[in-house]
Amino acid sequence: RCDPGMQVLGTTALIGNPVPLNALLSTCVDAARLGCREIRAVQANRESNGLDVMSKPGEEFRYTVLTEADLAAQQAIVSALRAAWPGLLVVGEEDDAAAAEKGVPGEEPPVLSKDLCADAACERAVPMADIAVFVDPLDGTREFVEGRLGNVQSLVGIAVDGRAVAGAVGLPFPEEGGEPQVLYALVGAGSGALGGGLAAAEEAAAAAAGEAGK
Repeated sequence: RCDPGMQVLGTTALIGNPVPLNALLSTCVDAARLGCREIRAVQANRESNGLDVMSKPGEEFRYTVLTEADLAAQQAIVSALRAAWPGLLVVGEEDDAAAAEKGVPGEEPPVLSKDLCADAACERAVPMADIAVFVDPLDGTREFVEGRLGNVQSLVGIAVDGRAVAGAVGLPFPEEGGEPQVLYALVGAGSGALGGGLAAAEEAAAAAAGEAGK
């Protein structure tokens, strides 16, 4: 049985519209992959063109910084989730308007898959009004700026009635190398991983699921 400083995006909830949690998690996994790809694209470009680094508005701390990778990843994740689930409440860490500038005008976001999470089977559906999705497009911005890429993640979490129930952790630069990995878990249903180095990733996902269930 399944248990049940940020900017608010797409706040018009469709009251009573049931959302299958497994399908929602799948789209979050796919969205995290999009975020990872944007981060990798910025990293690939920075070697020849450098990296745009700025302070977050109103922040005075030395290491509270923002990069083009944060904005591009948020735009990719949020726009795709909003297209997949019209009316879904999405809470993003970065400014919506600034992130939107990284998009291509008139370009439709990719269609997200709703059947990626076979290892977290769950038949539960909940009203969209009870759901919030939280996005940290680039967790570890300081590490990214300093080139410690193994410490960078792209995070998408799901809460129902204010309680965390599921999430996806995207690894743009997995330790084993290769394509991005995404670990995912749904409380009471299971965990899994997509991408290269699956043995280590699945082990980490199982550990994360165990922590989430405590």
